[in-house]
Amino acid sequence: MSASSEVQVYARAAFETAIKDWLTNLEHIAGAIDRSPDLLKRLADDASSFEVRQAVLTPLMRENIPAPVRNFVFGMLANGDIAVLNDVVAELHSLGAVIGGPKAVLAEVTSAVELTGEERTAIEKRLIDQFGLGLEFRFLVDPEILGGLLIRVGDKLLDTSVASRLASMRQSLGLSG
Repeated sequence: MSASSEVQVYARAAFETAIKDWLTNLEHIAGAIDRSPDLLKRLADDASSFEVRQAVLTPLMRENIPAPVRNFVFGMLANGDIAVLNDVVAELHSLGAVIGGPKAVLAEVTSAVELTGEERTAIEKRLIDQFGLGLEFRFLVDPEILGGLLIRVGDKLLDTSVASRLASMRQSLGLSG
């Protein structure tokens, strides 16, 4: 390996580690805020002092959050910009993709009917718990699945749709569709 190639390998490894660390921590905080709509109101309340809002935000952070990430988030809070944290995370994903950093994994959730905000949030939480951070969610409606969900995360497929279960029963009974 040439010296130039070695430098590129080390530089890419450092970049990917740094951006992943930032994204992991920012996504963790953004997810905690998203799961509690009242929390965002408290954090964005200009009538509360920075110290009060900081005391609300601090428990959402991981114990081992790097100081630069913590200070960045506190800076957003102080400037009244905490509501755009999800947008910052999305932009970091975009920048990382352009530069060759870690890419978000698409989690596509198909249901027979439109899901409520609470249902979407619960599904997002379960999928993040199962597959980790860095998921980009897309919710679709397809009445032909009849009920249940069809979830594709990257190359993995979870099919709990009624249509799929009916097709499976037809096949096990030797009936044609």
